[in-house]
Amino acid sequence: MQQCIIHSSAVLLAAEHGIPVLFFSRTGRAKARLWSPYFGNIATVRRRQAMYALTPEATEWVISLFALKLEGQCANLRLLADQVPQQAQGLHQTIDAMNTDARALEQYRLELLPDCGNNIIGTEGTMARRYWQALSAALPEQYRFEKRSRQPAQDRFNATINYLYGMLYGTIEGACLATGLDPYLGFLHTDRHRKPTFTFDLIEPFRPWVDELVIKWCLNNQLKAEYFRTLKGEGVVLEKPGKQFVIPAFLEMMQSKRNFEGTTTTAKHHIHHFAGQFAQSLLKQDL
Repeated sequence: MQQCIIHSSAVLLAAEHGIPVLFFSRTGRAKARLWSPYFGNIATVRRRQAMYALTPEATEWVISLFALKLEGQCANLRLLADQVPQQAQGLHQTIDAMNTDARALEQYRLELLPDCGNNIIGTEGTMARRYWQALSAALPEQYRFEKRSRQPAQDRFNATINYLYGMLYGTIEGACLATGLDPYLGFLHTDRHRKPTFTFDLIEPFRPWVDELVIKWCLNNQLKAEYFRTLKGEGVVLEKPGKQFVIPAFLEMMQSKRNFEGTTTTAKHHIHHFAGQFAQSLLKQDL
């Protein structure tokens, strides 16, 4: 983490207005958060969230998250097909295969997540491997990668994606807290010590937005070699010049307007609205 000094009055002002102050690791993981000590809603939402997790409706909701994620991933592959015509056939074949995989998830809609969660994770993992392999093959050679590498990243593309996903996690967790949801009470991703597992669920539809940003940078050769450094035990990490490039671009993307589920507004508002809608649906459930 970079050293910084922040006055207590600034922290209190941010908390008063619901603005989180986050500290990120070198690889983009949120390591600490300064936030109001109160949830954004009464405990009723969190109690219903726990009850809902053990219903077939929770399984349907998780499958719907992956459907939205698939929609975004396919849009990214079509973007690459338009920009890299020589890869178009393979990219469209991958889209078809991923859609076929997704149809296999429909069989679990009436089951409970404890019974079918591993199968859902396995199918989604297959879809993800297809996506990343096709995506990598269509990128300029200097940005291609053998596989998704997380902690640590092994290449420029994954170092950038990991860092921005870390920032996106912070946005998602903030939306949970603001709408009264418990970021630690996950459905598919469950009961991992000190991990905001519900954030891991809720982030899925929004990951392709980050992917799209990084894809465009690669196509325009904007991720320069000097933005990165290879560190022993930490793999490839973003250096200060890289962070100075990607952080403002991510924040600008969060404030830019885009269409999602038939509505056009800022990306950040979409995330908060999506979380708020789910919280309100919990209050209407007959649990």
